[in-house]
Amino acid sequence: MRFVRPGLHNGRVDELVEFLRARIAKDEQIARAGSGAAWRPSPPGSVSINAPAEKRGADDRPADGRAADGAGSSGPGRPGFVAQAENEGYAEHIARHHPARALRDAAAKRLILDEYVKAEWLLSSGHRGEAAEAAQAVRLTTLRALASAYADHPAYRQEWRA
Repeated sequence: MRFVRPGLHNGRVDELVEFLRARIAKDEQIARAGSGAAWRPSPPGSVSINAPAEKRGADDRPADGRAADGAGSSGPGRPGFVAQAENEGYAEHIARHHPARALRDAAAKRLILDEYVKAEWLLSSGHRGEAAEAAQAVRLTTLRALASAYADHPAYRQEWRA
């Protein structure tokens, strides 16, 4: 029995791959422009650049929870200030999506994308089998799931919805 991959055929997968490559590249470009340093929330509702890596805890905050500059908080005009948020919840959200994390996220997405492309090349080179086809169908579903994060982009196609 031959496994048939659902969904995208006839070049549509190539378009999905290129769409994802462009979105990942843009995310990476923005993250690089924002600095490679981790950010952390600073009460009340501000975001600051984090302490050096050797002082960070597991959640990218300094291990002692204090501001990188030693003060309890930072604000506009203070060293390490990144942004002022409406509330502490927004500040936490902004801080958790700091540029260093965005760069790691882009690298992980690019790896997933590259694995799909490599496996697709192997399949097109005659290395087929039911297990290989099924595994590629799972990879395609993963690409579609990654693309769904960009569903608000004008180039996103509804047919890519996972």
